[in-house]
Amino acid sequence: MIQEKKIEIAQWLLDPDRGNTETLPYLSFNILEERLKHEGLWRVFSEVEVPLHPILEDMHKAGIKLQREKLEEMHKELFSKENILGSAIKKECSHLAPRVNINSPRQLGEILFSEPPRGLGITHENTSKTKSGGFSTDNETLTKIKDAHPIIPLILEYREVFKLRSTYLESFKSLMDETGRIHTTFIQDGAATGRLSSRNPNMQNIPSGIRSLFVPEKGYFFLSLDYSQIELRILASVTGDARMIDAFMHNKDIHVITAARVFHKDINAITKEERNFAKILNFGIIYGMGKDALSRLINVSRDEAEKMIRDYFNDFAHIKRWQEKLLDKAMQMGYVENELGRKRWLPGIVSQNKRVQNEARRAAVNMPIQGLGADILKLAMIRVAEILKAKKVWMKTVLPILTIHDELLFEVHNDILKEISGIIKGEMESIYELKVPLKVDVSSADNWGAL
Repeated sequence: MIQEKKIEIAQWLLDPDRGNTETLPYLSFNILEERLKHEGLWRVFSEVEVPLHPILEDMHKAGIKLQREKLEEMHKELFSKENILGSAIKKECSHLAPRVNINSPRQLGEILFSEPPRGLGITHENTSKTKSGGFSTDNETLTKIKDAHPIIPLILEYREVFKLRSTYLESFKSLMDETGRIHTTFIQDGAATGRLSSRNPNMQNIPSGIRSLFVPEKGYFFLSLDYSQIELRILASVTGDARMIDAFMHNKDIHVITAARVFHKDINAITKEERNFAKILNFGIIYGMGKDALSRLINVSRDEAEKMIRDYFNDFAHIKRWQEKLLDKAMQMGYVENELGRKRWLPGIVSQNKRVQNEARRAAVNMPIQGLGADILKLAMIRVAEILKAKKVWMKTVLPILTIHDELLFEVHNDILKEISGIIKGEMESIYELKVPLKVDVSSADNWGAL
């Protein structure tokens, strides 16, 4: 690994939010090494980030294959659908604006919400205005009022089709190499929590509708290994909450258990909707979600959302105490850290600005969980690469393709698919010891969408 990259990673670990980067480039690696050791970051640097870098380089080199013919076919289909939807939208408002630009939020807002004869005069309690005074036409707003007029579902569908074609398929066509493969660049030092991301293109948010375009080479399969509920398992482990630990130790449905506690119902009487509410609540707690966000997400009043959060913490008291202790330490020390020592400095935690302080508090609650999840995945990547290199299959009959949050995706020759899936699953589940077992879901398919 080149020295410049080590310096770059060291700088990032010392300042993951890039708040003081203007002072760091002038420091030599020796000084950075001393600072890393002083801050307790040397283990994360030397055992996680440095050995991870060549693996990410291999993933970039391997790339992922696209079906060129299907890409062109889908592009034509979407372009045709886009024109049909565009014509239908213009027909609905042709008497108001013969030359409407569907992609102009301001013009669209005037057409939808202005009173006749300038607009359609749509009124709804969920309409809102932008900071500049125009009508808001973002997808969240339009989704809330989609039944107010036939034009709105058309606009939402048009936007989805337009985004798929212009944002994804257009960029895929320009980024494919002569063999049909795309080589995304993985960003190691982009997120303050330690999570990996990618660019050119961003492969971590590819819509499910176009994933079927990605295929392995002939004789190969895609192999997906995905950590199951890793952040909730980490939450159970670091907080020591007995109910959550029991659920994971005995393979119970944590969301059903949470729903039973929050809705005060028998576990066998929980509906699918109540389980989904509890799932949002469980993951929301990890992200420091408050009553306002919860009320919007599950469409209940702020008072109801507040009561659900209060009931949650009454039943999972260890989690509440852990969060309070964590926030107290953040206030005193100015940072939070995960079990491996990865740190995130949070000067905003003592800000007099309530919005800034609340953002810092949410980051404080989330970072030790998400940061450890990211590090566990990275440790697994390093270990798996070591074993597969020793077996002389790495970058030959086993290609590392993508990492998407808690998931690893490989391209594996069919002859060794079963053997390799067992090896990787075993290493991922045993790489780090929590108070509850790590669990990995495995699947394989002949295209990404089928996973």
